[in-house]
Amino acid sequence: MSSVLKRIKVISDHEGISVTALEAAIGASKGVFSRALANGTDIQSKWLVKLIENYPQYSSEWLLSGKGEMLCEAATTARDKTDHYEESAESHAVINALKMVISTQEKTIQSLEKQVGLLESEVQKFKEKK
Repeated sequence: MSSVLKRIKVISDHEGISVTALEAAIGASKGVFSRALANGTDIQSKWLVKLIENYPQYSSEWLLSGKGEMLCEAATTARDKTDHYEESAESHAVINALKMVISTQEKTIQSLEKQVGLLESEVQKFKEKK
C-alpha cells in the first residue's frame, strides 16, 4: 500500500470520517481512495490536489512525502485556540451529504448540457431539410 494512501487514511481518521466520506467531500467517486487502499494501487494526482484544496489544514508536503508535521502550523494554532469547539458528527454528515448532492447535480447539469447540444443539432438539421 502506498504511503500516500496510508496518510490519506490517517486524514480520514483524524477528521473522524470514513474514507468513503472523505471521497465524497472532495467530489471523488465512491471507491477512488478505498479501492486503491484495498488493492494497493495508485490514485490520480487530481484527487490529491482536491484533497489538499478541501483540507488545507493538512500539510501537502506531509501528505505527499511524509516529511514534516501532519497539520500546517496555522491550522495547529487555530485548533489550539478553538479546542473547546467541536463540530458535531451530525453537522459534518449533513455537510458531506450536501457536497454529494452538489456533485451529483453538477454531473446532471453536464449531462443535460450535452443533451441540449444534441437536440439543438437535430433541430438545425430539421430546419435545413425544410
